[in-house]
Amino acid sequence: MPNIRQIHPVEPDDTCYTNARNRGQRTFTLVEQDRSAVHCIAYWILQNVHTAPADKLRDALEDCIVWREFAAVKDAD
Repeated sequence: MPNIRQIHPVEPDDTCYTNARNRGQRTFTLVEQDRSAVHCIAYWILQNVHTAPADKLRDALEDCIVWREFAAVKDAD
């Protein structure tokens, strides 16, 4: 059975960052190795479950599923 990374490969997409930058907004980046990343994403889902588009919620949930199994988890730099 294929895993989520095989079904949804990571594709570079900086559209979100570009749009935020064009609006003068700051961004914050999480990486899967950060111990707190899964918790941050799960909290974002909880806070936005009724307002975010389904595709964004789906992407966030899929990241949580994949990231919780990342072997090199460490505290943030």
